Amino acid sequence: MAKKVAEEERNVKVKAKVNLKYDSDVVKMGSELEIRDSDLKEMKDKGYISYTPPVQTQQTGQETDQQTPPVE
Repeated sequence: MAKKVAEEERNVKVKAKVNLKYDSDVVKMGSELEIRDSDLKEMKDKGYISYTPPVQTQQTGQETDQQTPPVE
């Protein structure tokens, strides 16, 4: 089971720009799919997919119950 978790961590979610077959899946243009991180650069360079890295939000003082000192 640990192998399955590690495998999922190496996958990234992308959007297909063209109809394509990846592994045994056929994906239509505009659909989302998960691909291996190792295939990301090549498929992006060829224009097959679009990839937007996930946005990491910063924690604010309100979320962590900390107050920011006022700026003078």
